[in-house]
Amino acid sequence: MAPLPRLTLEATGSGRTISLNEIGCPLVIVCHGQDTAQGAFEVNNAVRAQYPDASQVCIVSVIDLRQFPSMFHGMVKPELDKAYRKAAGKLPEGADPAEFVVLLPDWKGEATDALEAEGSTRDAVVVVADATGNIVGRHQGENPGPAVLELLAGVID
Repeated sequence: MAPLPRLTLEATGSGRTISLNEIGCPLVIVCHGQDTAQGAFEVNNAVRAQYPDASQVCIVSVIDLRQFPSMFHGMVKPELDKAYRKAAGKLPEGADPAEFVVLLPDWKGEATDALEAEGSTRDAVVVVADATGNIVGRHQGENPGPAVLELLAGVID
């Protein structure tokens, strides 16, 4: 098993700092672009149906935004904030959005590349790691929800 890369990213909306290799619980990373966000929704729905508590499984989205030059970041950031607020508004009463809606902008594509998630703007790439930060599997393509649940089955107590 390969370890997760040592990367720290700031979450949109909450401002939470996330160190991918130091989460401390099983981690699902959905790498996607603007046009492949549906994969993140599918994964979140499938995982939260089986593991509703964020302390059981942490789910983060690494959004590959390298196609946007820095002069366009000011136009993209409000859209990310809007997506965060929309997702946070759908959470059950009492759920902490900072724990359940973790959108990590990847402005230079460094995280996407380090996670070996090439093509995530064509098909979302899901990386699953255990609580110690070791990658146990990945999936790219159709039906990411069931595939992720299968990968998680081997790492959830």
